Amino acid sequence: MQKVWSIIKTGHTGFSLVEILLAVTIFALLATAVIGALVYGRNSTAGSGEHLQANLLADEALEAVRNVRNAGYANLTDGTYGLVQSGGVWTFSGTSDVNDIYTRRTTIATSDTNRKTVTSNVTWSGVGGEGQTSVVTQLTNWAATLPKLWSSPSQYGGVDTSGSIAGYKIATAGSYAYLVRNSATGPNFFVINISTPTSPTVVGSLTLAGTPTNVTVSGNYAYVSNSSSTSELQIVNVTTPNTPGLAGTYNAPGSSAGLGVYAVGTTVYLARAANAANNEFVVVSAATPASPVRITGYNLNITMNEVYVNGTIAYIATGSDTQELLVINMAASPTLTLGTALNLTGTTDARTIDGYGSMLTIGQGTALYTVNLSNPSAPTLASTMTMPGTVNDVTLDSTHGYAFVGTNYATGELQIINMNTITAPVTLSSVNMTGSLSLMGVDYNATYDVVSGASSSTTQEAVVFGPN
Repeated sequence: MQKVWSIIKTGHTGFSLVEILLAVTIFALLATAVIGALVYGRNSTAGSGEHLQANLLADEALEAVRNVRNAGYANLTDGTYGLVQSGGVWTFSGTSDVNDIYTRRTTIATSDTNRKTVTSNVTWSGVGGEGQTSVVTQLTNWAATLPKLWSSPSQYGGVDTSGSIAGYKIATAGSYAYLVRNSATGPNFFVINISTPTSPTVVGSLTLAGTPTNVTVSGNYAYVSNSSSTSELQIVNVTTPNTPGLAGTYNAPGSSAGLGVYAVGTTVYLARAANAANNEFVVVSAATPASPVRITGYNLNITMNEVYVNGTIAYIATGSDTQELLVINMAASPTLTLGTALNLTGTTDARTIDGYGSMLTIGQGTALYTVNLSNPSAPTLASTMTMPGTVNDVTLDSTHGYAFVGTNYATGELQIINMNTITAPVTLSSVNMTGSLSLMGVDYNATYDVVSGASSSTTQEAVVFGPN
């Protein structure tokens, strides 16, 4: 028995192979768990940091787009963009921007008339693996939605174009105004950036042959009427505002000057001086700007000063003593027919016209007429107002029912009229420009809720007015 006990005792003085393997296995499992926890913790920490950085970049994009909006709502064009800083100012560049491991794409989409949806999407591939995050906001055209305070307007700013020739007529679209000077000495066509209304700047100019008499804008083209006997209509490509270029001209039959112009899409309506043998009203297709072609026309041997088109009806302010307002029906184009003409008081020429919906305004001497277009082919006179000076031009704000009238009244060149009651319009306010001047041309810009003006000043030919 003593020997057996000795053997058994001796057998437990070391570890068996099974015990060693079990110990190694347990240690390996524990080591794997510890290392795995360390690796997972590191990756988790890195992933959290990467996700946080991505969120910051996404939020930064929304603030950048908000800054772009603040510079001008018209800058928010639908699409997908990258963002870069230039001179401390955010601008769009390409379709994405890259920051280290992060790729950012910023998408702008129209929500409604005065609202854009902005989505910033950031993707990355880093230590924590691949990831993606998105943030969304909506930006509003606040300038267009703020309450109108045109009861207390002022001149926001102005700009001096080259030379000493007064401004004559003006048109606006988006962030730009297009000014013409009634001179054969160039430059006589200017592109003006009004995205900062208090500080408009000339960004492009052009010398057009002949003498410009009026201007309108549609799409990427400005259409200029001209007194030239060989290019009564001139088409200017303004796709790149810094470098406007003459795209084409139209030579109307005869030598009568072009006086007024209106455009819908690529269809252009030209009003001309009296011509016994040729059309004073000409409809032109500018679908191919380099080769505009006549569609149809109408002749009455009276001077047609300015035209406004609503649907298939053209309304023309004329120099006639008995037909100051012409109504031309174009429904059966190319056959045009003369509808009811209005005989306004006196023999002074009707020189300016504008309208919207069922209302028309006409300037004749010091009189501003409103016309009811409930029956478009047979308009009726609704009211007459006497302005404190000669009416040079009129433009309408269709959303709020205001008429902005450019006059030669020395202490109130811009007159603002509330037209919401068509039979009883009332003067809301006026703006007195510095000096004894005439406001020759006006055009309302809905993007910024401002009025651009062409002034008789030779040191501030283009001006901008707005509410306070």
